[in-house]
Amino acid sequence: MAIPVDHTRRRVKILETAFELFAEEGFSGVTYQKIADRCDLSRTSIYKYFKDKDQIFIYAIKLSTDKLSSTVKRVTDRPELTPVDKIRRVLHLTIKLLTDNRVFLSVVLDYLTSLKSIGADVRRKARSRTFGMKFLLTRLVGDAIKEGFFRPGDCELIASRFYSIIEAYVLNLTVTDTMDRKACFALIDSTVDDCLIRSEKPL
Repeated sequence: MAIPVDHTRRRVKILETAFELFAEEGFSGVTYQKIADRCDLSRTSIYKYFKDKDQIFIYAIKLSTDKLSSTVKRVTDRPELTPVDKIRRVLHLTIKLLTDNRVFLSVVLDYLTSLKSIGADVRRKARSRTFGMKFLLTRLVGDAIKEGFFRPGDCELIASRFYSIIEAYVLNLTVTDTMDRKACFALIDSTVDDCLIRSEKPL
């Protein structure tokens, strides 16, 4: 009797395997056939799930960002943490996950650069991947102000300060290599401390 295939699980497995392959060989170095071989599947089998290499790559990025989102949500759902605790932990966690995936980040940068060279709207693609984090930081900053932890101010502007650290660290990981993770954590904590009224206890 044939064993039924769990298509959702197989789809995720293809993406996870392709993610590893892209990190190893770069976007241009990976072919549809290499993905099929690494997955121990035929090209025809993979075509049932993804139409081409580009689609696999885009969904592999989405899988990665979804994992980050679910991990971050576990932090923000903890009622015992203050908004300031949540901001610190979300930023630290994001930096850790970026560091762990620095090779893949370089592949993504190369991919976006190649798209830009042919006139694609790279900004729209980037916004679709960053909007969630910016919105979350803005909400947490608003909570920190409302509960008396942060000085009153423009929530979006303050959140942009935090997000700019993430952007700078991505540039560091993929291009400059001038800041280690420990130094980035210190920058995050210093920036958060600058926003505090006097302590992390509400007034």
